[in-house]
Amino acid sequence: MYRKFGVVLVMLQLLTIACWDQKELSNRSIWIGSGFDRAPNRDIILSGQILIPGQHSQAGGKGNSSGNSTGFFIVSGKGKNVSQAAGDLQGKLSRLVFPSHRRGVFIGEHFAKEGITDLLDEHTRNPEVRLRTDIFVVKGSTARELLQSGYPLEKIPAIGAYKILELTSGMKQTTFMRFLRAASSEGASPVMPVISLEQKDGENQEATKQHAFRINGMAIFDNKLKLKGFIRQEEALNVNWITDVLSSTTVTAFIPNGQGSVSLHLSRAGRKIRTDVQNGKLVFHVRLTGKGMIRENQSRLNLRDPENVKLVKQALESEAAKEVKQIIFKMQNTYREDIFGFGEVLHRRNPSLWKKWKGNWNEHFTMAEFDVKADFTVTQIGLTGPGLHWREEETKR
Repeated sequence: MYRKFGVVLVMLQLLTIACWDQKELSNRSIWIGSGFDRAPNRDIILSGQILIPGQHSQAGGKGNSSGNSTGFFIVSGKGKNVSQAAGDLQGKLSRLVFPSHRRGVFIGEHFAKEGITDLLDEHTRNPEVRLRTDIFVVKGSTARELLQSGYPLEKIPAIGAYKILELTSGMKQTTFMRFLRAASSEGASPVMPVISLEQKDGENQEATKQHAFRINGMAIFDNKLKLKGFIRQEEALNVNWITDVLSSTTVTAFIPNGQGSVSLHLSRAGRKIRTDVQNGKLVFHVRLTGKGMIRENQSRLNLRDPENVKLVKQALESEAAKEVKQIIFKMQNTYREDIFGFGEVLHRRNPSLWKKWKGNWNEHFTMAEFDVKADFTVTQIGLTGPGLHWREEETKR
């Protein structure tokens, strides 16, 4: 009897500790970056930047005995939709695809122009897809070409892409989540950072690898999630400022009285927006705020004089307000898309007016007026007052 009871206990233990359906990490392929392109027949081409086992740990070294020092390889699949393309890609791998470690999603320009709704549908339904990642439009190239490019500072190029974005855009949040929120909103058009290959005519292959890619502005999408156009990187920073996802930036202004330029690095950047209706016209009052130090003084002004600091501060505030107003004007007249989320602000501040206008908000956005002003706090002027290249008699006190 005791023997039978012991057998039952052993069987129960086996049932509770068995891992028959467990997916071992050694049986998974680590997917770092993915790219989406369109074939001539409109099929989706899904490319994956897959980590080579045993090489990533040697990222800081000189390679390994296999002779392949890249640490990754590219594999592609094709299909009528994302799921079918992923299945075709899986058929070329000896390990199960594991996209949860993916740090970058790259969309070819041609793919983006035809719309990305099928991509978003699969990504938001798939439980293994991390939404806290970065997504890019590849301007002038395919996503596969970008994934194949090298990057000298990082073993895996996809990691280099999101690190550059973090350093150059000053953004506080991942771009995929930001895109999804805007795409599901009635008061904002979605945007996406742009990345492009640095390939110049006449450069040899080795030189090109040293400048593989760069963040190159922002892509504008319409309400059907089709690529509508691009804006420059300088303009993209001002868009991030208005949407309050900018953490730091640098403002440069020419000082007429000082006959030179001054740059202020803002380590803290923010904004406040309020709405108003004046004579039947919708007005948005945008106040840009920032706090930082003078990074460069090419003017003749001696910044040890508080009056000169005040003059420089006013010039910098005027320049920042002018540049922000220019990008708003461009969106109103060239693209006619509210990428800033002013509709969401109106929804919060004036729900009754928003309910009346939300059906054709972009039309009302193009007719709205914008009052933009800046208010900066200069915390430091540096170790010297005037520029070191000016003689004492040439400076203005």
